[in-house]
Amino acid sequence: MKAIRGVRDCFYVYSIQEILKDALEHLEVKRIILETLNQCFNEDDEQVKYNAQHAERRIKAEFEELHQFLRDEEAARITALREEEKQRSQMMKQKIDETSRQISSLSCTIRDTEAQMKDDDVSFLQVSMDYE
Repeated sequence: MKAIRGVRDCFYVYSIQEILKDALEHLEVKRIILETLNQCFNEDDEQVKYNAQHAERRIKAEFEELHQFLRDEEAARITALREEEKQRSQMMKQKIDETSRQISSLSCTIRDTEAQMKDDDVSFLQVSMDYE
């Protein structure tokens, strides 16, 4: 009976070894699948980073384009404003010059009239009446 028991023990040990061997093979397959999955995740992560960097560069380029447009628009408006200021200032200068000429002419007329009034009251009145 001892021999049967030894055969059973050997068979039992052999069976356990086979079961463990099968379990290890399954674990090895699972490990390979997980490594492959992990590699896919790493590749996806790299793709996500690349896409984010690409989107960031595109956004920065678009904003730089907008900034340049705004700088150009600002320069154009400031140039137009300065041109308008120059034209208005020139127009005001012409009006000031014309008014100054009129003031000067009136001042001369007033001085001449006052001088004539002092020199000869009668002749002044006679000249004034001739104009009326």
